[in-house]
Amino acid sequence: MNIIFDVDETLYDMTQPFERAFKELWQDKYNIDMYELYTVSRIHSDRVFDQVMAGTMTVDDAGIYRMQNAMKDFGYDITEEEALKFQHVYRRHQQHLDISETMEKILNLIKEHGISLAILTNGDTDHQMEKIRGMGLERWFSDDRIFVSDAVGYFKPDVRTFRAVEDALKLNREETWYIGDSIENDVEGAGAAGWHVILFNRRHNDTSVIQHKPDYIVENEEELLDVVKKVVCDL
Repeated sequence: MNIIFDVDETLYDMTQPFERAFKELWQDKYNIDMYELYTVSRIHSDRVFDQVMAGTMTVDDAGIYRMQNAMKDFGYDITEEEALKFQHVYRRHQQHLDISETMEKILNLIKEHGISLAILTNGDTDHQMEKIRGMGLERWFSDDRIFVSDAVGYFKPDVRTFRAVEDALKLNREETWYIGDSIENDVEGAGAAGWHVILFNRRHNDTSVIQHKPDYIVENEEELLDVVKKVVCDL
């Protein structure tokens, strides 16, 4: 059996570094609900993700685009300099992330049962590895079991991304579980690849649109722990 994790919004809560950056720079300047701003910023981020992966837009330019448009949605026009400063502070906080005690329990439980662990995440290799190192995830994931789309050559939901991991680790897809937060990238991608899927629906997204139905849907880490216990104990 193999259990493979996404990183962002799965192994850690992405609002954590965003909230720290917001409080540092804008809490007393803009009257906006931080969590609503975060949600809107992710929508704008997704719109340019393909350009970043194709190398036609830099990570900084994507950050500027994301924050300028997110703030505009709340009635504020910010300069490129303000947006870039937020991007840099946000990235600094991403280098000092914490995984929760519950997530540690989940990873320890899987490891104690001798189940192979791996990571498959979209994004820029250096940026994703900064976060992985910052969380100390090497305690559970060795470098040869960490796959970043930038290095793989494809990105989720492209089925070739999942096939590349299968080939590298010699996985039996029928015995492979994927845990991720994105309906499009994780559920549809892994589902199309023939993997078992657990959707970690932190943001309570509409699941009625799913085509490849996941084996389980959970909405918090405690529910995820319960499901992992069930999956592991069913071996």
